Amino acid sequence: MSHTPAYSNSLLKLPHANNRLQLEAVPRHQDPLQERLHRKQRLAASYRLFARYGFEVGLAGHFTARDPVEPEHYWINPLGVPFSQITVSHLLRVNRQGQVVEGEGLLNTSALELHDGIQQARPEVVGIAHLHGFHGRTWSALGQLFDPITAESGAFIEDQAIFRRHDLRTPEGLLDNDRDRVTAAFVDSFAGNNLLFWQNHGVWTTGESVESAAWRFILAEDVARSHLLARAAGVPVVPPVDPLTAQGRARGELFAWLNFQPLWDEIIALQPDLLA
Repeated sequence: MSHTPAYSNSLLKLPHANNRLQLEAVPRHQDPLQERLHRKQRLAASYRLFARYGFEVGLAGHFTARDPVEPEHYWINPLGVPFSQITVSHLLRVNRQGQVVEGEGLLNTSALELHDGIQQARPEVVGIAHLHGFHGRTWSALGQLFDPITAESGAFIEDQAIFRRHDLRTPEGLLDNDRDRVTAAFVDSFAGNNLLFWQNHGVWTTGESVESAAWRFILAEDVARSHLLARAAGVPVVPPVDPLTAQGRARGELFAWLNFQPLWDEIIALQPDLLA
Protein backbone atom coordinates (compact mmCIF):
# COMPACT_ATOMS: atom_id res chain seq x y z
CA MET A 1 0.00 0.00 0.00
CA SER A 2 1.55 3.27 -1.12
CA HIS A 3 1.72 6.19 1.26
CA THR A 4 1.72 9.78 0.09
CA PRO A 5 3.28 12.18 2.61
CA ALA A 6 0.87 14.84 3.82
CA TYR A 7 2.27 18.32 3.29
CA SER A 8 1.68 21.01 5.86
CA ASN A 9 -0.67 23.71 4.59
CA SER A 10 0.66 27.09 5.71
CA LEU A 11 -2.50 28.83 4.55
CA LEU A 12 -4.56 26.95 7.16
CA LYS A 13 -2.49 28.65 9.86
CA LEU A 14 -3.61 32.10 8.70
CA PRO A 15 -6.78 33.85 9.89
CA HIS A 16 -9.81 32.36 8.17
CA ALA A 17 -13.55 32.00 8.57
CA ASN A 18 -16.18 30.05 6.63
CA ASN A 19 -13.43 28.49 4.55
CA ARG A 20 -12.23 31.92 3.42
CA LEU A 21 -8.94 33.61 4.20
CA GLN A 22 -9.27 36.69 6.42
CA LEU A 23 -5.96 38.40 5.72
CA GLU A 24 -5.46 41.97 4.55
CA ALA A 25 -1.66 42.28 4.68
CA VAL A 26 1.50 40.20 4.90
CA PRO A 27 2.09 39.18 8.55
CA ARG A 28 5.36 40.09 10.27
CA HIS A 29 7.01 38.96 13.51
CA GLN A 30 7.09 41.68 16.15
CA ASP A 31 10.37 40.32 17.54
CA PRO A 32 13.19 41.40 15.17
CA LEU A 33 15.19 38.25 15.98
CA GLN A 34 12.26 36.03 15.07
CA GLU A 35 11.75 38.02 11.89
CA ARG A 36 15.46 37.62 11.08
CA LEU A 37 15.20 33.83 11.39
CA HIS A 38 12.03 33.84 9.31
CA ARG A 39 13.71 35.76 6.49
CA LYS A 40 16.82 33.56 6.57
CA GLN A 41 14.74 30.39 6.42
CA ARG A 42 12.72 31.67 3.47
CA LEU A 43 15.89 32.84 1.75
CA ALA A 44 17.49 29.40 2.05
CA ALA A 45 14.25 27.76 0.89
CA SER A 46 14.12 30.08 -2.13
CA TYR A 47 17.60 29.02 -3.20
CA ARG A 48 16.51 25.38 -3.01
CA LEU A 49 13.49 26.20 -5.16
CA PHE A 50 15.62 28.12 -7.64
CA ALA A 51 17.86 25.06 -7.96
CA ARG A 52 14.83 22.85 -8.68
CA TYR A 53 13.64 25.26 -11.37
CA GLY A 54 17.05 25.38 -13.06
CA PHE A 55 17.85 29.04 -12.38
CA GLU A 56 21.48 28.38 -11.38
CA VAL A 57 24.22 28.95 -13.96
CA GLY A 58 27.71 28.44 -12.53
CA LEU A 59 28.51 31.12 -9.97
CA ALA A 60 25.92 33.57 -11.30
CA GLY A 61 22.92 34.68 -9.28
CA HIS A 62 22.23 36.30 -5.93
CA PHE A 63 19.18 36.83 -3.76
CA THR A 64 19.36 39.04 -0.70
CA ALA A 65 17.14 39.65 2.31
CA ARG A 66 17.28 42.88 4.31
CA ASP A 67 18.17 42.23 7.93
CA PRO A 68 15.41 43.45 10.32
CA VAL A 69 17.84 43.98 13.20
CA GLU A 70 20.38 45.99 11.17
CA PRO A 71 18.21 47.28 8.29
CA GLU A 72 21.19 48.55 6.27
CA HIS A 73 22.65 45.03 6.22
CA TYR A 74 21.47 42.09 4.14
CA TRP A 75 21.84 38.31 3.95
CA ILE A 76 23.20 36.67 0.81
CA ASN A 77 24.37 33.30 -0.46
CA PRO A 78 28.07 32.45 -0.22
CA LEU A 79 29.99 32.11 -3.47
CA GLY A 80 30.42 28.57 -4.74
CA VAL A 81 27.83 26.79 -2.59
CA PRO A 82 25.30 25.16 -4.96
CA PHE A 83 21.79 26.50 -4.55
CA SER A 84 20.63 22.92 -3.97
CA GLN A 85 22.80 22.67 -0.86
CA ILE A 86 22.31 26.09 0.76
CA THR A 87 21.17 26.03 4.38
CA VAL A 88 20.31 28.81 6.82
CA SER A 89 23.76 28.51 8.41
CA HIS A 90 25.48 29.11 5.05
CA LEU A 91 24.05 32.63 4.66
CA LEU A 92 26.30 35.66 5.08
CA ARG A 93 25.33 39.01 6.59
CA VAL A 94 26.92 41.92 4.73
CA ASN A 95 27.16 45.61 5.67
CA ARG A 96 27.05 48.67 3.42
CA GLN A 97 30.80 48.55 2.88
CA GLY A 98 30.52 45.07 1.39
CA GLN A 99 32.11 43.39 4.41
CA VAL A 100 30.91 40.11 5.88
CA VAL A 101 29.91 40.75 9.51
CA GLU A 102 28.34 37.35 10.21
CA GLY A 103 28.85 33.92 8.68
CA GLU A 104 31.73 32.15 7.01
CA GLY A 105 32.40 31.73 3.31
CA LEU A 106 33.40 33.57 0.17
CA LEU A 107 31.39 36.67 -0.67
CA ASN A 108 29.67 37.01 -4.04
CA THR A 109 30.78 40.56 -4.92
CA SER A 110 29.26 40.78 -8.40
CA ALA A 111 26.43 43.15 -7.47
CA LEU A 112 26.93 44.40 -3.94
CA GLU A 113 26.50 48.03 -4.95
CA LEU A 114 23.23 47.28 -6.70
CA HIS A 115 21.66 45.49 -3.75
CA ASP A 116 22.78 48.24 -1.39
CA GLY A 117 21.61 50.94 -3.78
CA ILE A 118 18.12 49.45 -4.01
CA GLN A 119 17.90 49.06 -0.23
CA GLN A 120 18.91 52.66 0.35
CA ALA A 121 16.53 54.06 -2.28
CA ARG A 122 13.57 51.87 -1.32
CA PRO A 123 13.26 51.27 2.42
CA GLU A 124 10.15 49.14 1.91
CA VAL A 125 12.09 46.50 -0.03
CA VAL A 126 13.13 43.36 1.87
CA GLY A 127 13.95 40.81 -0.85
CA ILE A 128 16.02 41.45 -4.01
CA ALA A 129 16.44 38.59 -6.49
CA HIS A 130 18.63 38.30 -9.55
CA LEU A 131 19.15 34.85 -11.04
CA HIS A 132 20.04 33.74 -14.56
CA GLY A 133 16.88 31.91 -15.56
CA PHE A 134 17.00 30.89 -19.23
CA HIS A 135 13.74 32.41 -20.43
CA GLY A 136 14.07 35.64 -18.48
CA ARG A 137 17.53 36.42 -19.76
CA THR A 138 16.45 35.50 -23.29
CA TRP A 139 13.46 37.84 -23.10
CA SER A 140 15.70 40.62 -21.77
CA ALA A 141 17.56 40.61 -25.10
CA LEU A 142 14.43 41.98 -26.78
CA GLY A 143 14.45 45.11 -24.64
CA GLN A 144 10.68 44.95 -24.15
CA LEU A 145 8.24 44.83 -21.25
CA PHE A 146 5.71 42.06 -20.72
CA ASP A 147 2.32 42.45 -22.39
CA PRO A 148 -0.90 41.39 -20.63
CA ILE A 149 -1.33 38.35 -22.89
CA THR A 150 -1.96 35.92 -20.01
CA ALA A 151 -3.47 36.14 -16.56
CA GLU A 152 -0.03 35.61 -15.03
CA SER A 153 1.59 38.45 -16.95
CA GLY A 154 -1.10 40.77 -15.62
CA ALA A 155 0.68 40.68 -12.25
CA PHE A 156 3.50 42.80 -13.73
CA ILE A 157 1.51 45.42 -15.62
CA GLU A 158 2.40 48.92 -14.35
CA ASP A 159 5.06 47.27 -12.16
CA GLN A 160 7.96 46.71 -14.59
CA ALA A 161 10.82 48.66 -16.14
CA ILE A 162 13.90 48.26 -18.36
CA PHE A 163 17.51 49.15 -17.60
CA ARG A 164 19.39 49.79 -20.85
CA ARG A 165 22.96 49.89 -19.66
CA HIS A 166 24.21 50.49 -23.18
CA ASP A 167 22.59 53.91 -23.05
CA LEU A 168 25.43 54.87 -20.70
CA ARG A 169 27.95 54.51 -23.48
CA THR A 170 30.30 57.44 -24.05
CA PRO A 171 32.78 58.12 -26.87
CA GLU A 172 35.34 56.39 -24.69
CA GLY A 173 33.18 53.28 -24.31
CA LEU A 174 30.87 51.75 -21.75
CA LEU A 175 31.18 53.17 -18.25
CA ASP A 176 32.44 49.96 -16.64
CA ASN A 177 34.85 51.95 -14.50
CA ASP A 178 32.19 54.35 -13.21
CA ARG A 179 30.38 52.00 -10.83
CA ASP A 180 28.61 54.78 -8.95
CA ARG A 181 26.99 56.15 -12.08
CA VAL A 182 25.99 52.70 -13.32
CA THR A 183 24.50 51.88 -9.91
CA ALA A 184 22.59 55.19 -9.79
CA ALA A 185 21.21 54.64 -13.29
CA PHE A 186 20.21 51.08 -12.40
CA VAL A 187 18.38 52.14 -9.25
CA ASP A 188 16.67 55.02 -11.07
CA SER A 189 15.45 52.60 -13.74
CA PHE A 190 13.99 50.32 -11.08
CA ALA A 191 12.12 53.29 -9.51
CA GLY A 192 9.06 51.95 -7.68
CA ASN A 193 8.69 48.83 -9.78
CA ASN A 194 9.11 45.24 -8.62
CA LEU A 195 10.32 43.79 -11.94
CA LEU A 196 13.31 45.06 -13.87
CA PHE A 197 14.68 43.77 -17.16
CA TRP A 198 18.40 44.43 -17.47
CA GLN A 199 18.59 44.48 -21.24
CA ASN A 200 20.78 41.69 -22.66
CA HIS A 201 21.44 40.44 -19.14
CA GLY A 202 18.43 39.17 -17.22
CA VAL A 203 15.71 39.78 -14.66
CA TRP A 204 15.61 41.41 -11.22
CA THR A 205 12.66 41.32 -8.84
CA THR A 206 11.98 42.93 -5.49
CA GLY A 207 9.42 42.49 -2.74
CA GLU A 208 8.44 43.76 0.65
CA SER A 209 9.09 40.22 1.87
CA VAL A 210 11.53 37.49 0.88
CA GLU A 211 8.56 35.42 -0.23
CA SER A 212 7.09 38.02 -2.59
CA ALA A 213 10.45 38.73 -4.25
CA ALA A 214 11.06 35.00 -4.76
CA TRP A 215 7.58 34.36 -6.14
CA ARG A 216 7.86 37.30 -8.53
CA PHE A 217 11.10 35.92 -9.94
CA ILE A 218 9.59 32.46 -10.41
CA LEU A 219 6.51 33.98 -12.03
CA ALA A 220 8.56 36.30 -14.26
CA GLU A 221 10.53 33.33 -15.59
CA ASP A 222 7.27 31.54 -16.37
CA VAL A 223 5.79 34.63 -18.04
CA ALA A 224 8.94 35.12 -20.12
CA ARG A 225 8.62 31.53 -21.33
CA SER A 226 4.97 32.01 -22.33
CA HIS A 227 5.82 35.26 -24.13
CA LEU A 228 8.59 33.62 -26.12
CA LEU A 229 6.39 30.66 -27.05
CA ALA A 230 3.48 32.90 -28.04
CA ARG A 231 5.76 35.05 -30.22
CA ALA A 232 7.19 31.92 -31.85
CA ALA A 233 3.71 30.59 -32.61
CA GLY A 234 2.29 33.78 -34.05
CA VAL A 235 1.21 37.28 -33.12
CA PRO A 236 -0.32 37.35 -29.63
CA VAL A 237 -3.52 39.29 -29.07
CA VAL A 238 -2.81 42.03 -26.55
CA PRO A 239 -6.02 43.07 -24.77
CA PRO A 240 -6.45 46.52 -23.24
CA VAL A 241 -5.22 46.84 -19.68
CA ASP A 242 -7.94 46.48 -17.08
CA PRO A 243 -7.61 49.48 -14.71
CA LEU A 244 -8.19 47.10 -11.79
CA THR A 245 -5.09 45.17 -12.82
CA ALA A 246 -2.88 48.23 -12.49
CA GLN A 247 -3.81 49.22 -8.95
CA GLY A 248 -3.52 47.89 -5.42
CA ARG A 249 0.22 47.51 -4.80
CA ALA A 250 -0.45 46.24 -1.26
CA ARG A 251 -2.81 43.64 -2.69
CA GLY A 252 -0.07 42.59 -5.12
CA GLU A 253 2.33 42.07 -2.22
CA LEU A 254 -0.13 39.86 -0.41
CA PHE A 255 -0.90 37.93 -3.59
CA ALA A 256 2.79 37.23 -4.20
CA TRP A 257 3.38 36.27 -0.55
CA LEU A 258 0.43 33.88 -0.53
CA ASN A 259 1.57 32.17 -3.73
CA PHE A 260 4.91 31.38 -2.11
CA GLN A 261 3.34 29.48 0.81
CA PRO A 262 2.65 26.18 -1.01
CA LEU A 263 6.19 26.26 -2.39
CA TRP A 264 7.53 26.68 1.15
CA ASP A 265 5.42 23.76 2.36
CA GLU A 266 6.67 21.56 -0.46
CA ILE A 267 10.38 22.33 -0.19
CA ILE A 268 10.41 22.03 3.60
CA ALA A 269 8.73 18.62 3.39
CA LEU A 270 11.17 17.40 0.75
CA GLN A 271 14.37 19.09 1.98
CA PRO A 272 14.10 19.86 5.72
CA ASP A 273 17.90 19.99 5.99
CA LEU A 274 17.81 23.53 4.57
CA LEU A 275 16.82 24.76 8.04
CA ALA A 276 20.16 23.69 9.53
